Amino acid sequence: MKQGRREKLSVTVDPHLYEVIERHAARAKLPKSKVVEEAIRVWDGARRAALARDGYRRAAAEDLADAEAYLLALDELGEE
Repeated sequence: MKQGRREKLSVTVDPHLYEVIERHAARAKLPKSKVVEEAIRVWDGARRAALARDGYRRAAAEDLADAEAYLLALDELGEE
């Protein structure tokens, strides 16, 4: 990804999370800010995926209800 303008953010985290961030940064040889940035990207992607799954489930339920109503209407037309 091309690096453009960056914004500064100051956050306070639990000491355990800070250790996790430091450990990942050291292993990957990256600044802690890059580790946090990637963690936010992963979290945001997971959140968006969960919202999409919920939307697809609602749409599927609505489609099923519409299909059942349509089939019921066809059955009623066939009985006349």
